[in-house]
Amino acid sequence: MEIENQASEQELDLDYALAAAIRLHQTGQLGEAEALYRAILEAFPQCVEALHFFGLLLHQKGNNDAAIQSIKQALVAAPAYSDAYNNLGNIYHKLEKFEEAAEAYSKALDLDPNNAAAYSNFGIVLGHLSRFEEAIEAFTMAVTIMPDNSEFYRNLGNVFKKQGDFAKAAASYRQVLGLKPYISESYENLCVVLYLQGSVEEAIHLVKQWLEHDPKNPLALHRLESYTGELSLPRASDEYICKTFDSFSDSFDMVLKRLEYKAPFLVADAVKEIYQVADRALTILDAGCGTGLCGPLLKPFASRIIGVDLSGKMLEKAERRGCYEQLVQSELTAFIESHPASYDVIVSADTLVYFGDLGPVCTAVARSLLPGGHFVFTVERIEDNLAGEYKIHPHGRFSHTDEYLRNVIKSAGLVLQKLDKVMLRYEVGEPVNGFLVVANSELYR
Repeated sequence: MEIENQASEQELDLDYALAAAIRLHQTGQLGEAEALYRAILEAFPQCVEALHFFGLLLHQKGNNDAAIQSIKQALVAAPAYSDAYNNLGNIYHKLEKFEEAAEAYSKALDLDPNNAAAYSNFGIVLGHLSRFEEAIEAFTMAVTIMPDNSEFYRNLGNVFKKQGDFAKAAASYRQVLGLKPYISESYENLCVVLYLQGSVEEAIHLVKQWLEHDPKNPLALHRLESYTGELSLPRASDEYICKTFDSFSDSFDMVLKRLEYKAPFLVADAVKEIYQVADRALTILDAGCGTGLCGPLLKPFASRIIGVDLSGKMLEKAERRGCYEQLVQSELTAFIESHPASYDVIVSADTLVYFGDLGPVCTAVARSLLPGGHFVFTVERIEDNLAGEYKIHPHGRFSHTDEYLRNVIKSAGLVLQKLDKVMLRYEVGEPVNGFLVVANSELYR
């Protein structure tokens, strides 16, 4: 193109070339934009805007080290460039380098105290760093500057929820609904904190409002079932699982770490106890693998680990662990049924809490295990004085009785080896009690 030829001859008009490069960038023509940015910087190595926007483009292309270097070079030339600090913070945030992100956002705000987006970004990383009071101050500044921005109120509600101040979280989420009615995420957020503060009747009323304008919404239907039991669902729907865990994927590992999540370690310890020698000989299916927390724990025992999950975004996280030979997006019962006599071990850490009726999945597992293979899983526990085989709770998960687990394992043709009472994690400061179950297929069929 003519501009590129001019650039190569260093005869271009800088303002015109920069505007053209930014226009290409904004319209997604990244290759052409990159070529033009490079031409500009060859002719004008200290062009601050070119260095900044070139850094953003490199970040979009996944070259984060070069992106950071380019933006830092822009800031050396222009130390008062607030937007560059804000975007540097955004890159560090994406890389989960939260301390560096917080420092960059702080500098952006020192230079431009009216930047509402920077306050919101700053609040988010402060929340990741558990600096909750500072996060609340940042989000409060953001909503003061832009009181009609629903995202800022949502972020404020999120940090109040992390703090355990459910009443203030609910007030923030109500602001979101007032500004943007009929958004599923806003109903879901408010329902959760209403339940956590014990306002279940108010949560039921809210869910019914939600269903009036979106009668087939899987999140709302699941909430109605978990709060009232009106729908008698045998398990959470595929749509509910996908929506819930896709939205949860970015924060999943950090949240579970804060809750002292034990299920992957319980499952892996059971496998270690069964096989004892870590000889990397087993073919293992991680059923409901999520972000792959079980993968590194099982790797010493496995020649192959296959992961299956309904959430595509969780699988993206699992792939980064480098433990899985194959990752498949599928409903786990259907996947297991389609692979008879395939696995030495099938593990499932805290996935079957979204199943009430375990019969179909246990039957599928019995057929999918190799002779003598093992099924290791965790579920939540109904206390002995409660009636029923399984029950859905207002938090949206199922729990099961000791007797039911024994019966369903036997009915599937598996042999129960272990049914231990365990503590799975903490929730709202209280232990979540469960079972660790180990069953095996008959050695000779």
